[in-house]
Amino acid sequence: YKYAEGEILSPDGHCRAFDDNAAGTLFGSGAAVVVLRRLEDALREGDNIYAVIRGSAVNNDGYGKAGYLAPSVDGQARAAAEALAVAGVDPRSVSYVEAHGTGTPVGDPIEVAALAQAYGAGGASGTGFCGIGSIKTNIGHLDTAAGAASLIKVALAMRHGLIPPSLNFSRANTRMQIEKTPFEVV
Repeated sequence: YKYAEGEILSPDGHCRAFDDNAAGTLFGSGAAVVVLRRLEDALREGDNIYAVIRGSAVNNDGYGKAGYLAPSVDGQARAAAEALAVAGVDPRSVSYVEAHGTGTPVGDPIEVAALAQAYGAGGASGTGFCGIGSIKTNIGHLDTAAGAASLIKVALAMRHGLIPPSLNFSRANTRMQIEKTPFEVV
C-alpha cells in the first residue's frame, strides 16, 4: 500500500496498538468462523464449549463521531456499559478487554477513554486492574473478520489461562493517560 501521513495505514507495516509510537494499522487477509449456540443446547448435546457470551451491545454514534473513520468516546462508552449491564458483570471482575486497537494516534486514545468511562476512570475504582490488547498487532486488521478473530483470540486465551502480550508495544500512548484508567497494556 502507499502510505499517506494522517491516514489509517502504518508507515512501516507494523501495528503498535496503544503505543506512544502508534502511527497506523495494517490490513490483513483472513476469514474467521465462530459457531454460536444457546448454552443449554450446547450443554445438552455435549458440544465442546470454548466460551460463553453473556452479553453484547451495538451502537451507531452517527453525528457524534470524532470523524468519518473515528468513533466518539460517548458512543463507545454507552455500548461497553450496556454490554456489561446486559451480562450482569461488575467491571472490576473483568481481567482483560480485547479492544479494537488499530494503533492509530487518534483511535486508540478515544477507545481507552470510552472504556475508562464504562469501566470507571480509576480513582476509587482503581487503576491498572484490567489488561487490554488487540489482535491487530499480530495479524493486522482483517476488516469484516476482525471481530470474529478477536473473539477467537479471547476464547483461546480463556481456555489456556494465558493472555498473549501485545506485539510492538514499548510505552503507552501518552494521549491515553492510561495510568489514570483501569487498564494496562498486556
